Formats: sequence, C-alpha cells, structure tokens
Amino acid sequence: MFLCLMTLSMSAQKSAILVVQFGTSNDQGRTAALDVLFSDIKSRYSQYEVREAYTSPTIRRILAKKNVKKDSAVDALLRLHLDGYDKVYVMPTFLLDGVEMNMLRDDVRSVSQFFKEINVGNPVLYRLEDFHAVADLLTQQPVAKKEAVMFVGHGNEYASSGAYTMLSQIMQQKGSYFVGTIEGWPDLEASVSLVDPKLYKQVNVIPLLLASGVHVREDIDGEWRPAFEKKGFKVNVSFKGLGEDKAFREFIIKHLDELLKK
Repeated sequence: MFLCLMTLSMSAQKSAILVVQFGTSNDQGRTAALDVLFSDIKSRYSQYEVREAYTSPTIRRILAKKNVKKDSAVDALLRLHLDGYDKVYVMPTFLLDGVEMNMLRDDVRSVSQFFKEINVGNPVLYRLEDFHAVADLLTQQPVAKKEAVMFVGHGNEYASSGAYTMLSQIMQQKGSYFVGTIEGWPDLEASVSLVDPKLYKQVNVIPLLLASGVHVREDIDGEWRPAFEKKGFKVNVSFKGLGEDKAFREFIIKHLDELLKK
C-alpha cells in the first residue's frame, strides 16, 4: 500500500497544467481577469504544477518592459520538460478555434517528443453545446424595453470568425442581443445596422473579450460608441472582460475538467 501511494505521488508530481492565454498589456485588465482565472485554476488543482503562458509576442515584449515576465507556450513547455514533468495538460483560454488555437497546436507538436503524454484542451466555443451554454451565461441579465445589447468580439479574416454569427443567432432567440466583431464579420458598420433605431433607444456595448485592454479603450469605446451615438442611440460601454465574471471562469474550468479526464 505504501509503495502504491508513493508511486501515485511521484506520478502526480510529474503532471502539470499549462494555462495558455493570449494576454493583455493592460495591467488592470490582466489583474482583474487573466490573473484571477489563473489563480482559480491553481487553487482548484493544487495537486498539479500549474503554470501560465502568453501567446502574443507583442504583449510579452510590452510586459517585459514593465518587469512582468510571461513565457511563450514553447518556452513554458520546455521549462516543464527541464523540471522533470512528463505529462502536461495544455489548457487554452481562447474564445475561438481559430488562428491562435492552430498556432498553439503547432507549438505543442514541435516539443511533443520531450513528453510521455501531452494533451491540448478546447477553446471556449468548440461544440454546439458550448455556444448554447455561453449564450445562456451572456443573457442572464434581462434587457429593458427599448434597449439592445451588442457584444463585441475580436474577430478575424478567417472562417473561424463565423462562430460569432452563430453565437449571435442563438442569443437573438433569447432577446435583444447581438454580436459584432472588430476585425471580422459583422464589422462595425454591419453591426450598427443590426440595431433598428425604431425599436431601440439605448445600446449597451459589452466586450466579448476575456480581458479588457486596448481593444475596449480604442475600438469599442473609441469607435463603436460614437458610431451608435451618431445613429441617435444612448450608449453605455462596459469596460469589463469576460474573465471578470466568475460564472464564465467556471465555464472555462469545466473544459479543463474534461481535459483532465482524458
């Protein structure tokens, strides 16, 4: 029995979780969302070594100038290898199964020979049930009459950005909820046209981003707000990232639970 427990203990010490985030250079947004999510995971899975990586080289460089060190996914994995961990669970916090996910999978493949086992989790929106679950989370607060809610995601030029349209259609079945994107479709102009000024007087614009940062300040508040105001809407902009919501963090952790069961 004693030898069995020793074996299990040694095995657990060699298992690690790597939380992979895109990152943000905004200190407040990072502290309120990304750091809290990472802390939640560390507390929940204290039997594992839990580490973190940021995928954005630009954000890592900006943070380095502030003496905040964040590893890339490859560097974090190689450190785990050097520290003797041979089984790693890589948990992304990305919203889409898009460019960042593909790059992460490539990174993992590039160092997979150094591990006995390495498993990669899924992004937030991966299966149809994820879309419905996220839609439920985002529409919990009732919308007043004559008010619309516009969630704004990052988006991209690839097919993966279509996930926002799918999410929007599910959310519109629940009320006056819409989804637009900064760099995908629907873009700003198309998103504004979705909200009929004959039906709505106010638009609440909410970031569909894990952490609040430059996109919230410069794009959402700097461009989306005035675009809606130009159409005659009263506009409220939220400066909170999705990661600041405990229920949303728990949804990401649910994906990690599924990964750990593999």
